[in-house]
Amino acid sequence: MILDAVCGWMDTVGKGLLIVNRIFIFTLLLALPLAQPAFAQQEMAGIEAHLRALSYHNALGKPIWVHFSIENMTGEPITLTVPDAKPTIPSPEVGLPISHVFSGGRIPSIHLSSEAGHMMSGPQRVPKDDEAPILILGGMSSVGTVIDLREYFPVLRGAGRYRLTWTPYGGATTSDPIVIRVTPLKQAEIVTDEGKLTLRFFYKEAPQTVANFIELASSKFYNGLQFHRIEPGYLIQGGGPRGDGTGIRTDGKRVPAEFNSIPHKKGAVSMALLEGDPESGSCQFFISNTRQKDWDGQYTVFAELVGDASFAVLDRLMALPTDALGSPKRPLYIRSVRIVDAPTDVYPEQR
Repeated sequence: MILDAVCGWMDTVGKGLLIVNRIFIFTLLLALPLAQPAFAQQEMAGIEAHLRALSYHNALGKPIWVHFSIENMTGEPITLTVPDAKPTIPSPEVGLPISHVFSGGRIPSIHLSSEAGHMMSGPQRVPKDDEAPILILGGMSSVGTVIDLREYFPVLRGAGRYRLTWTPYGGATTSDPIVIRVTPLKQAEIVTDEGKLTLRFFYKEAPQTVANFIELASSKFYNGLQFHRIEPGYLIQGGGPRGDGTGIRTDGKRVPAEFNSIPHKKGAVSMALLEGDPESGSCQFFISNTRQKDWDGQYTVFAELVGDASFAVLDRLMALPTDALGSPKRPLYIRSVRIVDAPTDVYPEQR
């Protein structure tokens, strides 16, 4: 009887342990959705985060569009989940869900700092959903979306130079940083004895060349220099420090070529180069008087004339008498080049 009692007790204990075991396993299974983001992060070794601004020079007070994308560098599908959010069924929308853009978990996924390196406050009005869609990204594929960063970072409504980095999925991957400028967009006014030429800049297509020209003009480098070359039907050229087509900036700086798809048509303003040296741009520029297809992709177009008055001045300049070498018979001075705020109709696509 003692043996029967012991056996009965052991059977009862065994059943109790089995019940406890089952409760523990069931509890563990219930906890799995909460652990999913950490698990997913371990499976994200093959993803890359990328940032691209639609324009790196933005008008003050206007949208700042940035493209966020995730790329699967492996040949196998990867399941992406958002930390600290309950995974739901895959999103039916095509593109990167906004919750995945802000998928930093307990820390912000978008990091913004000033030019001096001071970190800005984190994003505001970030969507905080308890649930976020699972995203299954196929092998060797990518998905992205474009958002206006000003909606989440009010600091971007002020002028400045900002550095942006993205670390989605709790820091599973980190993008290369990008730098965004926010300033009042500018235009140039070249004052000559024949009138004023107004220039609209191509910030997006030739950012370094535009910055170089604005820097020189702001320092009054061009004031008192000349247009030394006029080729009727083709171009007018100037900006050289010696007035004879030779010489570069006094500090010796050169500007790398930024060849683009903007055509050389009447009014196009391009950086002059030494023959055969695309990296020789510095301070001299020329203004096309007719369409020249052979120059496309050979010179950096960084601005264009705007307004009927500017084209009328160009016509008067092109009609001035020249010698056999194409030099004006009387000095043709650049009295000044002023950099001023552009009106809203000069850059309609960026305003």
